[in-house]
Amino acid sequence: MFRMYVRLSNNGRSPKAVEWFPGWRASWKLTDTPTRARWWKALSYQRNTIELSPGKKIDLGSRLHSSDVIEGGVNPYWIVGGKNTQLHFAIAWCGGWKATLQSNGNLLDWKVWLPPEETQLVLKPGETIAGPVIYITVTKESDEARARSSWMLQRARLARELYGGPPVWYPFHYNHWYSVRFAVDAAFLRRQVENMDPYGFDSFVIDDGWFEKAGLWNATTRRFAWNTNPKKFKPGEFADILRAARKKGAVPGIWTAPQLVNSPNKNAPPYLDDPVYYNGHSGGYGLDLTALDFKSHLLEHVKAFRENFDCGWWKYDQHWFRQKTRAGIMKNVDAFQNALLAVRAANPDLHIEGCNGGGRMINELTLLATQSHWLLDGGHTGLNHARQNIVVALGAMDFIFPWAATRWTNNPDRNDQNDDEFTRFYCRSAMAGIWGIVADLPLIGEQQRNVIIAETKNYRRLNKLKNDCLYDLYLPGSEGGIASITFYHASGKAAGILIYRWDRTGAFEHIIPLKQLITSMQYQVQNVDNNQIIRKTGRELHHKGLVIPFGPQQLSALVFIKAVDEN
Repeated sequence: MFRMYVRLSNNGRSPKAVEWFPGWRASWKLTDTPTRARWWKALSYQRNTIELSPGKKIDLGSRLHSSDVIEGGVNPYWIVGGKNTQLHFAIAWCGGWKATLQSNGNLLDWKVWLPPEETQLVLKPGETIAGPVIYITVTKESDEARARSSWMLQRARLARELYGGPPVWYPFHYNHWYSVRFAVDAAFLRRQVENMDPYGFDSFVIDDGWFEKAGLWNATTRRFAWNTNPKKFKPGEFADILRAARKKGAVPGIWTAPQLVNSPNKNAPPYLDDPVYYNGHSGGYGLDLTALDFKSHLLEHVKAFRENFDCGWWKYDQHWFRQKTRAGIMKNVDAFQNALLAVRAANPDLHIEGCNGGGRMINELTLLATQSHWLLDGGHTGLNHARQNIVVALGAMDFIFPWAATRWTNNPDRNDQNDDEFTRFYCRSAMAGIWGIVADLPLIGEQQRNVIIAETKNYRRLNKLKNDCLYDLYLPGSEGGIASITFYHASGKAAGILIYRWDRTGAFEHIIPLKQLITSMQYQVQNVDNNQIIRKTGRELHHKGLVIPFGPQQLSALVFIKAVDEN
């Protein structure tokens, strides 16, 4: 793995304007001629793979945030590969960026930089700033699944070395957002805590709408406080609800947007950015992240809500950067990154979830330093949202850790609660990474609740196979009219298959290849949906694959495979 970046210092006596900032530029001679490149569109996570013809130039980039859709942005990850060698690129930078790559025979020319609109930098005398960090991981595996696993596991080890944080975890997650949005209050949350027992939630996060005003300025303490809304919560009631959730086994969490602030009167609070920016969604003004010690501000912010509300989970959200700003975009990005890493270091047990307007700030810094990501906003419930779950999760997991990719089963009660097949499908649509439920829990009837609870057991069983990051992806639109993901244990002794009906009708059979199993072993194959258990040789599963039958109305299938003693 290569780790490269540029640090620039102004050692002169006068301010120095920097028009654009270099990331890195190189021309590498490769033993394996690069023949293809792959990258992923921002927010849709759509995979793009093209053949690299000699002289063909590829332009990649994102505006304002590292994975934004402005001007056709992409995620800051791409792979250049030949027959047996892949170069996996990742950028650790939360703001916008540009990159080009070009193949000339066995030469790969590539460049990463911040263009003027993403730089806007003036360095004062004595100031120093570092630009985007570019990671390049070389893998020699010819098999796509093993190359991806090698890339991800190297990055996971690096994350532990650089940033620490809590252990890898696949919580069964609760969040209220798509159920009641801003209407969340004490009565609603108490109902959820009272009804959470059968589900066994591991985390319980209160999203936007719980506070009085975003970052309310206190002139006495000279700090921005996030206070509960007195119209929704009695004094101490909010903290009591979170403590009650913890007593039931769930880590309590909270949503904030610490870059947004307010004042108790008509006067604007201090430290606002210029020009003044107002976020109407959450009702707050944008801070100038360089006009105060933002690192100390964020540390105090996290410390306060952890102490006041006993939180072990923090979800940070809303847009951080704007096209016009007093200090310039690059200094704001630098201030945010330094503050986030300080919070990570000071709170090694805190689960940090990134959202930022739904997946707009995914990059190698936020991925390695935090635990999970809200990949995409949108979708209240139903078939279209279930299909979105599949598209987004499977696309994202081409480059995002499975333990970082969060998807949701939203308001299952608003669908036909007697349709067990669809309920099962909707749950499984969100189970590739981290699975969560958004709902008013008492509205879920017994029949539907039983299906969900049964799927939580399948989810936890599947989670045991995810840590090796070894999986085959068949994206929607693949041959056969299905979408699927097959997880393998690195030992080759176990696997789990999630398969979804996509554009097939009626009854059908589909063959899933199982190339990562050991040909010399015997395996037990359990189809969860028809309760069929059969034995297969590893050689047969490896060379012929596994035939999975779908009934005429069946929407998904789940299969577990484990090695058995030949005797």
